[in-house]
Amino acid sequence: MITVLKAVISAALTGLLGLDAVQAGQFLLSRPAFVGPVLGWLNGCPLEGARIGILLELLYIDFIPVGGVVPPNGTAAAAAGVLAHSAGGLAPSLSFFLGLAAGAAFSPIEYRLRASRSPWNGVIEAQVNAGDISLRRWLARSLLFENAAMAVYVLAWTALAACLGYLPGIGALYPGTDFAYSLMPWLGLSGLYFRFRTQLYKKG
Repeated sequence: MITVLKAVISAALTGLLGLDAVQAGQFLLSRPAFVGPVLGWLNGCPLEGARIGILLELLYIDFIPVGGVVPPNGTAAAAAGVLAHSAGGLAPSLSFFLGLAAGAAFSPIEYRLRASRSPWNGVIEAQVNAGDISLRRWLARSLLFENAAMAVYVLAWTALAACLGYLPGIGALYPGTDFAYSLMPWLGLSGLYFRFRTQLYKKG
């Protein structure tokens, strides 16, 4: 019961932190390197939470939203990964890759969320033209909508992880996922190296 309660609180917190990506603040609170350790601490696995979050940060740091392209969501990835381990009972390695999948799968959902808010623009414009500049209702509606979508999404992936944990023979995957997980720091650091190298060449 306590584990379930922590998972629900963590999902709600993830929704709040996810708002920092675009709609509120942009203080980097939605980055995996922050979300992972925070949720890991909240769920009693601070070291694994930090490791999952930092590795996801290394892999996602080069994704930049350009135009209509929606990159994988690092907030959802870190939260799903940490909760898959703490609440779902999966090994850290499999939890990490489940988090990667969750981050990638959230992109089309996020695109649809943005599209669903587009019709509001005409209504808000008409309201402002009429002299009513009180937009708090629209802002609150948007924030609550985004928060709830992220929270429900993370809980759904946590439930999926818990179901996977009951599958017979799931442990047979762990040697492979453990090996792949051990390569992630090198993959992330190599990507970071080539990114900084490209930036140096541009400045030169």
